[in-house]
Amino acid sequence: MLYSLLSGRFSDIIITVIAAAVGFVSTFLVLARPPRFLPRDGGKFIVDKDGNRQSINEKSNGKVTGAGLIFVIIFFLCALLFLPFSVETLIYLVLGLFMMLTGYLDDTSINPWRELVKGILDLILSVSTVVVFLVYNSSKIYFFGMSFNMPIVVYAILGTMLIWASINVTNCTDGVDGLSGTVAVIELFTMFVLFRDAMAEKSGLSLILAFVLLAYLAYNWHPSSVLMGDAGSRTVGYVIALICMLSGHPFIFLLVSLVFIFDGGLGLLKLAVMRVFKIKFLDKIRFPFHDELRKVKGWSVAKIVVFFTVWQIIDCLIAAAIVKFI
Repeated sequence: MLYSLLSGRFSDIIITVIAAAVGFVSTFLVLARPPRFLPRDGGKFIVDKDGNRQSINEKSNGKVTGAGLIFVIIFFLCALLFLPFSVETLIYLVLGLFMMLTGYLDDTSINPWRELVKGILDLILSVSTVVVFLVYNSSKIYFFGMSFNMPIVVYAILGTMLIWASINVTNCTDGVDGLSGTVAVIELFTMFVLFRDAMAEKSGLSLILAFVLLAYLAYNWHPSSVLMGDAGSRTVGYVIALICMLSGHPFIFLLVSLVFIFDGGLGLLKLAVMRVFKIKFLDKIRFPFHDELRKVKGWSVAKIVVFFTVWQIIDCLIAAAIVKFI
Protein backbone atom coordinates (compact mmCIF):
# COMPACT_ATOMS: atom_id res chain seq x y z
CA MET A 1 0.00 0.00 0.00
CA LEU A 2 1.03 3.65 -0.30
CA TYR A 3 1.83 3.81 3.40
CA SER A 4 4.88 1.59 2.94
CA LEU A 5 6.15 3.91 0.20
CA LEU A 6 5.57 7.11 2.16
CA SER A 7 6.59 5.98 5.66
CA GLY A 8 10.28 6.32 4.88
CA ARG A 9 9.90 9.98 3.97
CA PHE A 10 7.09 11.28 6.15
CA SER A 11 5.86 10.85 9.70
CA ASP A 12 2.59 9.02 10.35
CA ILE A 13 0.75 12.25 11.11
CA ILE A 14 1.81 13.78 7.79
CA ILE A 15 0.71 10.66 5.92
CA THR A 16 -2.64 10.79 7.70
CA VAL A 17 -3.07 14.44 6.69
CA ILE A 18 -2.20 13.54 3.10
CA ALA A 19 -4.84 10.78 3.20
CA ALA A 20 -7.42 13.21 4.58
CA ALA A 21 -6.57 15.77 1.89
CA VAL A 22 -6.88 13.16 -0.87
CA GLY A 23 -10.23 12.11 0.59
CA PHE A 24 -11.44 15.72 0.69
CA VAL A 25 -10.43 16.53 -2.89
CA SER A 26 -11.78 13.25 -4.27
CA THR A 27 -15.14 13.63 -2.55
CA PHE A 28 -15.44 17.29 -3.58
CA LEU A 29 -14.72 16.52 -7.24
CA VAL A 30 -17.00 13.49 -7.50
CA LEU A 31 -19.96 15.16 -5.79
CA ALA A 32 -19.58 18.26 -7.98
CA ARG A 33 -21.28 16.13 -10.63
CA PRO A 34 -22.99 13.31 -8.74
CA PRO A 35 -23.11 10.00 -10.63
CA ARG A 36 -26.41 9.46 -12.40
CA PHE A 37 -26.99 6.12 -10.71
CA LEU A 38 -27.48 7.79 -7.32
CA PRO A 39 -31.18 7.83 -6.38
CA ARG A 40 -33.35 10.91 -6.06
CA ASP A 41 -35.08 11.66 -2.80
CA GLY A 42 -38.83 11.99 -2.49
CA GLY A 43 -40.11 8.61 -3.55
CA LYS A 44 -40.67 7.33 -0.04
CA PHE A 45 -43.80 7.38 2.06
CA ILE A 46 -45.11 6.31 5.43
CA VAL A 47 -48.48 4.80 6.32
CA ASP A 48 -50.37 6.61 9.07
CA LYS A 49 -52.56 5.00 11.71
CA ASP A 50 -55.55 5.12 9.35
CA GLY A 51 -53.68 3.31 6.59
CA ASN A 52 -53.21 6.40 4.41
CA ARG A 53 -49.99 6.96 2.48
CA GLN A 54 -48.13 10.14 3.45
CA SER A 55 -45.06 11.41 1.65
CA ILE A 56 -42.07 12.39 3.77
CA ASN A 57 -39.24 14.91 3.34
CA GLU A 58 -41.21 16.92 0.77
CA LYS A 59 -38.58 19.68 0.58
CA SER A 60 -35.95 17.12 -0.36
CA ASN A 61 -37.92 15.85 -3.36
CA GLY A 62 -35.74 15.55 -6.43
CA LYS A 63 -32.41 16.01 -4.65
CA VAL A 64 -29.62 13.51 -5.14
CA THR A 65 -29.46 11.18 -2.14
CA GLY A 66 -27.36 8.18 -1.21
CA ALA A 67 -24.18 10.27 -1.53
CA GLY A 68 -22.88 8.29 1.42
CA LEU A 69 -22.09 5.59 -1.13
CA ILE A 70 -19.51 7.94 -2.67
CA PHE A 71 -17.80 9.35 0.38
CA VAL A 72 -17.79 6.04 2.29
CA ILE A 73 -16.05 4.29 -0.62
CA ILE A 74 -13.52 7.13 -0.79
CA PHE A 75 -13.03 6.89 2.97
CA PHE A 76 -12.49 3.13 2.63
CA LEU A 77 -9.91 3.51 -0.14
CA CYS A 78 -7.98 6.30 1.57
CA ALA A 79 -7.84 4.38 4.85
CA LEU A 80 -6.77 1.21 3.06
CA LEU A 81 -4.08 2.92 0.98
CA PHE A 82 -2.60 5.39 3.44
CA LEU A 83 -2.94 3.84 6.90
CA PRO A 84 -0.69 1.06 8.19
CA PHE A 85 -2.27 -2.22 7.16
CA SER A 86 -3.73 -4.56 9.77
CA VAL A 87 -6.28 -7.34 9.51
CA GLU A 88 -8.27 -5.74 12.32
CA THR A 89 -8.58 -2.40 10.51
CA LEU A 90 -9.47 -4.14 7.26
CA ILE A 91 -12.31 -6.04 8.94
CA TYR A 92 -13.69 -2.82 10.44
CA LEU A 93 -13.57 -1.15 7.02
CA VAL A 94 -15.35 -4.07 5.35
CA LEU A 95 -18.04 -4.08 8.06
CA GLY A 96 -18.39 -0.34 7.49
CA LEU A 97 -18.95 -0.99 3.79
CA PHE A 98 -21.67 -3.50 4.64
CA MET A 99 -23.26 -0.89 6.90
CA MET A 100 -23.17 1.60 4.05
CA LEU A 101 -24.72 -0.90 1.64
CA THR A 102 -27.65 -1.61 3.96
CA GLY A 103 -28.35 2.11 4.03
CA TYR A 104 -27.86 2.58 0.30
CA LEU A 105 -30.25 -0.24 -0.58
CA ASP A 106 -32.82 1.44 1.65
CA ASP A 107 -32.13 4.77 -0.08
CA THR A 108 -32.81 3.22 -3.48
CA SER A 109 -36.01 1.44 -2.47
CA ILE A 110 -39.34 3.10 -3.22
CA ASN A 111 -40.80 1.83 0.04
CA PRO A 112 -38.69 2.28 3.20
CA TRP A 113 -37.39 -0.94 4.69
CA ARG A 114 -39.23 -2.31 7.68
CA GLU A 115 -37.81 -1.25 11.02
CA LEU A 116 -37.41 -4.88 12.09
CA VAL A 117 -35.25 -5.67 9.05
CA LYS A 118 -32.98 -2.69 9.62
CA GLY A 119 -32.81 -3.42 13.34
CA ILE A 120 -31.71 -7.02 12.75
CA LEU A 121 -29.06 -5.96 10.22
CA ASP A 122 -27.77 -3.32 12.65
CA LEU A 123 -27.60 -5.92 15.40
CA ILE A 124 -25.67 -8.40 13.24
CA LEU A 125 -23.09 -5.80 12.23
CA SER A 126 -22.83 -4.44 15.78
CA VAL A 127 -22.23 -7.88 17.29
CA SER A 128 -19.71 -8.72 14.56
CA THR A 129 -17.77 -5.54 15.26
CA VAL A 130 -17.66 -6.12 19.01
CA VAL A 131 -16.46 -9.70 18.51
CA VAL A 132 -13.64 -8.51 16.25
CA PHE A 133 -12.75 -5.77 18.71
CA LEU A 134 -12.49 -8.20 21.63
CA VAL A 135 -10.38 -10.62 19.58
CA TYR A 136 -7.75 -7.93 18.98
CA ASN A 137 -8.16 -5.74 22.07
CA SER A 138 -8.67 -6.05 25.80
CA SER A 139 -11.82 -4.96 27.62
CA LYS A 140 -9.89 -2.32 29.57
CA ILE A 141 -11.67 1.03 29.71
CA TYR A 142 -10.92 4.46 31.13
CA PHE A 143 -13.49 6.44 33.06
CA PHE A 144 -12.90 9.75 34.87
CA GLY A 145 -9.23 9.09 35.48
CA MET A 146 -9.79 5.46 36.50
CA SER A 147 -9.09 2.35 34.46
CA PHE A 148 -10.39 -1.17 34.91
CA ASN A 149 -11.00 -4.35 32.94
CA MET A 150 -14.68 -4.79 32.29
CA PRO A 151 -15.93 -8.41 32.16
CA ILE A 152 -15.86 -9.48 28.52
CA VAL A 153 -19.53 -10.47 28.43
CA VAL A 154 -20.56 -7.11 29.90
CA TYR A 155 -18.32 -5.28 27.44
CA ALA A 156 -19.78 -7.25 24.54
CA ILE A 157 -23.33 -6.35 25.54
CA LEU A 158 -22.59 -2.67 26.17
CA GLY A 159 -20.43 -2.42 23.05
CA THR A 160 -23.22 -3.84 20.92
CA MET A 161 -25.67 -1.37 22.45
CA LEU A 162 -23.22 1.48 21.82
CA ILE A 163 -22.78 0.71 18.13
CA TRP A 164 -26.48 0.06 17.55
CA ALA A 165 -27.45 3.27 19.32
CA SER A 166 -24.85 5.38 17.51
CA ILE A 167 -25.99 4.12 14.11
CA ASN A 168 -29.61 4.99 14.79
CA VAL A 169 -29.31 8.31 16.63
CA THR A 170 -26.99 9.62 13.92
CA ASN A 171 -29.40 8.45 11.25
CA CYS A 172 -32.34 10.16 12.95
CA THR A 173 -30.48 13.48 13.16
CA ASP A 174 -29.89 13.59 9.42
CA GLY A 175 -32.98 15.58 8.52
CA VAL A 176 -31.81 19.20 8.18
CA ASP A 177 -29.31 20.51 5.65
CA GLY A 178 -25.81 20.43 7.11
CA LEU A 179 -26.80 19.39 10.63
CA SER A 180 -25.67 15.78 10.93
CA GLY A 181 -22.52 16.31 8.89
CA THR A 182 -21.41 19.39 10.81
CA VAL A 183 -21.94 17.80 14.21
CA ALA A 184 -20.12 14.64 13.08
CA VAL A 185 -17.13 16.60 11.73
CA ILE A 186 -16.67 18.40 15.05
CA GLU A 187 -16.94 15.14 16.95
CA LEU A 188 -14.51 13.29 14.69
CA PHE A 189 -11.92 16.08 14.86
CA THR A 190 -12.21 16.10 18.64
CA MET A 191 -11.71 12.34 18.87
CA PHE A 192 -8.66 12.55 16.61
CA VAL A 193 -7.02 15.27 18.69
CA LEU A 194 -7.81 13.64 22.03
CA PHE A 195 -6.96 10.05 21.22
CA ARG A 196 -4.37 10.17 18.43
CA ASP A 197 -1.75 8.57 20.67
CA ALA A 198 -4.11 6.05 22.26
CA MET A 199 -5.45 4.78 18.94
CA ALA A 200 -2.10 4.89 17.12
CA GLU A 201 -2.53 4.21 13.40
CA LYS A 202 -6.31 3.77 13.73
CA SER A 203 -6.69 7.43 14.71
CA GLY A 204 -6.47 8.24 11.02
CA LEU A 205 -9.95 6.79 10.53
CA SER A 206 -11.51 9.74 12.35
CA LEU A 207 -9.51 12.40 10.48
CA ILE A 208 -10.10 10.91 7.03
CA LEU A 209 -13.84 10.58 7.63
CA ALA A 210 -13.98 14.14 8.97
CA PHE A 211 -12.38 15.49 5.79
CA VAL A 212 -14.59 13.56 3.36
CA LEU A 213 -17.59 14.82 5.33
CA LEU A 214 -16.29 18.38 5.03
CA ALA A 215 -16.20 17.98 1.26
CA TYR A 216 -19.72 16.56 1.31
CA LEU A 217 -20.92 19.52 3.37
CA ALA A 218 -19.94 21.85 0.53
CA TYR A 219 -23.02 20.47 -1.23
CA ASN A 220 -25.18 19.75 1.81
CA TRP A 221 -25.20 23.09 3.62
CA HIS A 222 -28.47 24.93 3.12
CA PRO A 223 -29.78 25.03 0.47
CA SER A 224 -28.47 21.55 -0.22
CA SER A 225 -28.18 19.82 -3.56
CA VAL A 226 -26.91 16.48 -2.27
CA LEU A 227 -28.01 14.29 0.66
CA MET A 228 -25.96 11.54 2.30
CA GLY A 229 -28.97 9.31 2.87
CA ASP A 230 -28.91 6.27 5.13
CA ALA A 231 -25.81 5.11 3.25
CA GLY A 232 -23.90 7.96 4.86
CA SER A 233 -25.57 8.62 8.19
CA ARG A 234 -25.59 5.00 9.33
CA THR A 235 -21.92 4.54 8.44
CA VAL A 236 -20.93 7.76 10.18
CA GLY A 237 -22.68 6.55 13.33
CA TYR A 238 -20.93 3.20 13.03
CA VAL A 239 -17.47 4.77 12.75
CA ILE A 240 -18.11 7.17 15.65
CA ALA A 241 -18.99 4.27 17.95
CA LEU A 242 -16.00 2.27 16.74
CA ILE A 243 -13.63 5.16 17.45
CA CYS A 244 -15.04 5.56 20.96
CA MET A 245 -14.27 1.89 21.59
CA LEU A 246 -10.79 2.02 20.05
CA SER A 247 -9.95 5.07 22.17
CA GLY A 248 -10.43 3.07 25.37
CA HIS A 249 -13.04 5.63 26.47
CA PRO A 250 -16.34 4.17 25.22
CA PHE A 251 -18.38 6.17 27.73
CA ILE A 252 -17.11 9.39 26.17
CA PHE A 253 -19.77 8.71 23.54
CA LEU A 254 -22.44 9.91 25.98
CA LEU A 255 -20.86 13.36 25.94
CA VAL A 256 -19.37 13.86 22.48
CA SER A 257 -22.53 12.45 20.86
CA LEU A 258 -24.95 14.22 23.18
CA VAL A 259 -26.41 16.28 20.32
CA PHE A 260 -27.14 13.10 18.36
CA ILE A 261 -28.55 11.43 21.47
CA PHE A 262 -30.83 14.36 22.28
CA ASP A 263 -31.98 15.17 18.75
CA GLY A 264 -32.44 11.66 17.42
CA GLY A 265 -32.18 9.37 20.41
CA LEU A 266 -35.05 10.83 22.41
CA GLY A 267 -37.34 10.17 19.46
CA LEU A 268 -36.35 6.50 19.50
CA LEU A 269 -36.92 6.39 23.25
CA LYS A 270 -40.31 8.03 22.86
CA LEU A 271 -41.32 5.51 20.20
CA ALA A 272 -40.13 2.56 22.30
CA VAL A 273 -41.97 3.69 25.43
CA MET A 274 -45.22 4.32 23.56
CA ARG A 275 -45.09 0.95 21.80
CA VAL A 276 -44.00 -1.17 24.75
CA PHE A 277 -45.91 0.44 27.60
CA LYS A 278 -48.80 1.90 25.59
CA ILE A 279 -48.51 5.26 27.37
CA LYS A 280 -47.97 8.80 26.19
CA PHE A 281 -44.38 9.99 26.56
CA LEU A 282 -43.10 13.38 25.42
CA ASP A 283 -46.21 13.44 23.24
CA LYS A 284 -46.25 17.24 22.97
CA ILE A 285 -42.77 17.42 21.45
CA ARG A 286 -41.86 16.45 17.88
CA PHE A 287 -38.83 14.30 17.28
CA PRO A 288 -36.24 14.42 15.92
CA PHE A 289 -36.03 17.62 17.93
CA HIS A 290 -34.90 19.63 14.91
CA ASP A 291 -38.43 19.06 13.54
CA GLU A 292 -39.84 20.66 16.69
CA LEU A 293 -37.62 23.70 16.17
CA ARG A 294 -38.26 23.98 12.43
CA LYS A 295 -41.92 23.06 12.07
CA VAL A 296 -43.34 24.13 15.45
CA LYS A 297 -41.06 26.91 16.64
CA GLY A 298 -40.44 28.27 13.16
CA TRP A 299 -36.65 28.30 13.35
CA SER A 300 -34.69 28.64 10.12
CA VAL A 301 -32.37 25.87 9.00
CA ALA A 302 -29.35 28.11 9.56
CA LYS A 303 -30.44 28.90 13.13
CA ILE A 304 -30.95 25.20 13.91
CA VAL A 305 -27.51 24.25 12.58
CA VAL A 306 -25.79 27.09 14.48
CA PHE A 307 -27.59 26.15 17.70
CA PHE A 308 -26.57 22.49 17.56
CA THR A 309 -23.06 23.35 16.34
CA VAL A 310 -22.40 25.59 19.34
CA TRP A 311 -23.83 22.89 21.61
CA GLN A 312 -21.57 20.28 20.01
CA ILE A 313 -18.48 22.46 20.44
CA ILE A 314 -19.29 22.96 24.13
CA ASP A 315 -19.76 19.20 24.62
CA CYS A 316 -16.44 18.47 22.94
CA LEU A 317 -14.61 21.07 25.04
CA ILE A 318 -16.02 19.51 28.20
CA ALA A 319 -15.00 16.06 26.97
CA ALA A 320 -11.48 17.33 26.26
CA ALA A 321 -11.22 18.81 29.74
CA ILE A 322 -12.35 15.55 31.33
CA VAL A 323 -9.90 13.44 29.33
CA LYS A 324 -6.92 15.76 29.78
CA PHE A 325 -7.35 17.00 33.34
CA ILE A 326 -9.33 14.38 35.29
